[in-house]
Amino acid sequence: MTGNIWFHADDYGVTTDQSRQILDCYQDGVLNSISVLPNTPVLKEALGMLDQADPEGTRIRRVLHLNFVEGRPLAGAANVPDLVDNTGYFDKSFIQYLRWNYTGRGRKRRALVQQIKREITAQIRAVTSVCDYRITAVDSHQHYHMIPIIFDSLMEVLSEEEWGHREIRQIRIPVDPPAALRGSLQMRRKVPAINWVKWCILRTYADRNRKILWDRGVETPVFFGIFYTCEMKREVVETLLPSYRAYARQKNQSLELMFHPGSLTDRKELLDRRSKALAEFYMSENRYEEARCLKQLGKSY
Repeated sequence: MTGNIWFHADDYGVTTDQSRQILDCYQDGVLNSISVLPNTPVLKEALGMLDQADPEGTRIRRVLHLNFVEGRPLAGAANVPDLVDNTGYFDKSFIQYLRWNYTGRGRKRRALVQQIKREITAQIRAVTSVCDYRITAVDSHQHYHMIPIIFDSLMEVLSEEEWGHREIRQIRIPVDPPAALRGSLQMRRKVPAINWVKWCILRTYADRNRKILWDRGVETPVFFGIFYTCEMKREVVETLLPSYRAYARQKNQSLELMFHPGSLTDRKELLDRRSKALAEFYMSENRYEEARCLKQLGKSY
């Protein structure tokens, strides 16, 4: 896969309409990669739509989007009590997992790791055994898999005999190379402050996790998406893509651009309709802009 450009959509499968919006970016644009949320009520229907669009499974890369952010756990709330609230929904923030990563010790940490592994296993099974999406890569909702306590749990699960025949070729390291922005001071200044904060946090674990993956023979594509998360509009992508491509070629690696082109129109469609932050995330007008970018790029790629 070295040298490929993945025009990638996160969050596939929340609803059938949202999934259709994402697939439209393949039919009418350059989209060639998706991340599947495994704990949605329309997982089977979303697979049918994907297989109809790409029957051979060769035109759209299929990625597991590990989810510890929203909805209900697939392992069952009773089996992962530390990961959910008293109603059985995921409720632990990225910061909470970071705290656990540094403060958890002894029996408590072992119990937490077992719960994380239990849920990772259930989510992999959902997109391989229950609904075979022909997954070849892994990433995660809001990049939780970068936290060592989750990342190491994922590595342990993937090493188990059950998954020996599953070839996971790529795992996302969601850290843009700052060198790709050096040639454009104007674009560098436009990066939202919060995205620099996200970049700095994720960068802390990037080299560690990348080395583990390289030792396992797993590719980590050059990433384009943290600096402009939910702001991957045409002017951004067309301005910066040449420098990202040049960087990926220099490293002899593939390149992944992260988009969020599938939107919701009603809070009732959320996996957890109680969350105001998720409602804003899924119903943002920027999702329409990102979908438009993927379709407009199709005219030139």
